[in-house]
Amino acid sequence: MEREDDVQLIRKILSGDDEAFNILVQKYQKSVHTLVWRKIGDFHYAEEITQDTFLQAYEKLSTLQDSSQFAGWLYVIANRLCIAWMRKQKPAMQPLDDTSVKIIDNLTYEHYVSEQQEVEATERRYEIAEKLLAKLPESERTVMMLHYLSEMPTKEIGECLGVSVNTVVSRLHRARKRLKADQELLIQEFLGSVQITDLEICDSRWRLIAKMFPEEAVKKRIFPEIEYILQTHSETPEVLSTAYWGYMSLPGRAKNVPSSLFDKILQHPRTEIYLAALFGLVERSEEASQKWHYYQRVIDEFTVSDVPVLSWYLLAYEEMLRLVEQDRSLASDDFLDELIDGCLAAHLAMCKETQQYFGWAYTVAVEWRLKFNIRLDKAYEILERAEIRLREEEEQRWLVEHNKGSVEKASKKISRLRAEIYLWQERWKEAYDGLVANAPDFLESLWARFNEGTINYFWMLGQSAEGMKEWETARRYYADAHFAPTPHCEKVRHDHDPTHFAPTPRVESLTGLERVYHQIERGTTDIFEAFLKDTEAEYRIREGADRERIRQKLITNKLNQKATDFRLETLEGKVYTLSAMSGKVVLLDVGPSSSIMIPEVKIVYEQFSKVNDVVVLGINDGETPHQVQQFLDEHQPLWPVLLDPHREVKKAYQIRVVPCFILIDKVGNWQYSCSGLNLINGQPLIWMIEALLSDE
Repeated sequence: MEREDDVQLIRKILSGDDEAFNILVQKYQKSVHTLVWRKIGDFHYAEEITQDTFLQAYEKLSTLQDSSQFAGWLYVIANRLCIAWMRKQKPAMQPLDDTSVKIIDNLTYEHYVSEQQEVEATERRYEIAEKLLAKLPESERTVMMLHYLSEMPTKEIGECLGVSVNTVVSRLHRARKRLKADQELLIQEFLGSVQITDLEICDSRWRLIAKMFPEEAVKKRIFPEIEYILQTHSETPEVLSTAYWGYMSLPGRAKNVPSSLFDKILQHPRTEIYLAALFGLVERSEEASQKWHYYQRVIDEFTVSDVPVLSWYLLAYEEMLRLVEQDRSLASDDFLDELIDGCLAAHLAMCKETQQYFGWAYTVAVEWRLKFNIRLDKAYEILERAEIRLREEEEQRWLVEHNKGSVEKASKKISRLRAEIYLWQERWKEAYDGLVANAPDFLESLWARFNEGTINYFWMLGQSAEGMKEWETARRYYADAHFAPTPHCEKVRHDHDPTHFAPTPRVESLTGLERVYHQIERGTTDIFEAFLKDTEAEYRIREGADRERIRQKLITNKLNQKATDFRLETLEGKVYTLSAMSGKVVLLDVGPSSSIMIPEVKIVYEQFSKVNDVVVLGINDGETPHQVQQFLDEHQPLWPVLLDPHREVKKAYQIRVVPCFILIDKVGNWQYSCSGLNLINGQPLIWMIEALLSDE
């Protein structure tokens, strides 16, 4: 059918119908340009040669004997023009001694500087385009995106959005009116149909497209562009890397990457993209044995001295150890011993490269040995090395300067790990004394009190007390581990398997309580359920006292800083300012959709929903309206969610970790900040709000 169409069009052209030739041009222009661009490697000259190709085709069309062979004939003309162009570009040869080394160096450097400046200028233009789009109202931005990016006519845009053609035209007009002429051209360049030639800007462009459109529309647009780059460039590691990360930036990540691309990347060993591809193959793998295979390849094919990305190399070791946690049969004791040693070497190398606390690497290695109860003699040696390092001035200074705790705190961690070794060796008294003397500061916050590390600490105290036959002491610590509430972000494992080598503290504590029950003298009517109920009642009293200490410490530690005002809008365009909330306690929930903690904030919202002096506002940090709308459709929060595309609130309140909660009092002072990790059933936000409401 296609050839018949060409034949019919050529007959019309030879009869004097120039419009028929325009149809042929539109039909073959992109494919001819792709061919020429691939041949000569210059996008703009390729456009000129493409024009010359069609000009020659028009002039010589009457000489074409078989009209059904038009496409092949056209490509032959294009190929000949490419050869002629390349011959003209070939520089005349001259003796080397006619050109000084200095001149060559200068020309090379000037060319390099020129290229760098061009790349940087392009990146700046695209950043500006992204910011300009973000400032447009959602309705106008969507129409602009569809018009320039998807090349949709106004009728199709209207059908897509469910509005009239006049509405589409009106929105386009308003958007253009808001933008200056050069700004619109910049957006058109960024979103337009011209194929990308600079690998440097692909990531920026694809990231914006991924933000602005639904998943299927994103893939429909970006997949062809990635394929186009692969078709028009030599398959160098740089080009393969651009294509790979293009696929990985989209929803589905490694599942998007064609197997053929993985095969091509793996032909470039010992490169960064080769390493990245191995991790991508891990991500695509479903079986633990498959993941193990690719992690093992990372370790086998790279060393600490030559690995392109040390953090990935370390991750390969850590992930293999986690796989062994799930399936102990994956590694023999000897191999596991080597694996932990390799992990420590990689970790120390990364600490050196990034100038981090070396004690971190040592203690993590000891924790792995404790988890597997393997070669604890080595664990002793590692702790000794950690203590030696901790005495060095450089290590101590780093701890203080990077706010990673005090030397005393680091020393306690080392001593506590030594006590854990005693526990495995059933040296009960030494273990108990060491654990008590080097207790973590679990009354620092709710998170510190109820996280799994603290739960494990209580379980170890219970086990060591049981070993000493101190039944009441064991009962108390086992209860502290078993009955503690779980922060929402922790998933407690209840699938205790007697063949599993690593203890699950909450489950193990219950069996510990059962053992203690059989050792303590009781009346003949006692049953285990009654014993458990009494033990829990005693625990709740202790927990309440701990919560009160944490509450008092928290609410008395106010910031007393003037809160920075803001002016932000909802998706519907309703404007909110902080200054308009004067006389009310304001809770700001700051973070992107992925980190918003709906259940916890809902508890707080419902607690104060009938209190007129409390306002809850979600501040969506840096996401596009499309992403925010998806979040609202899924979660339907009862409080307003404001758009903050430029992350003004995050900058003003110096937020480093999201989600973050900011509490502002009735007179406009910023009083409290709280990390999302620290929330349990709406606390401590409820404490903070109650404290601010009580202030007069």
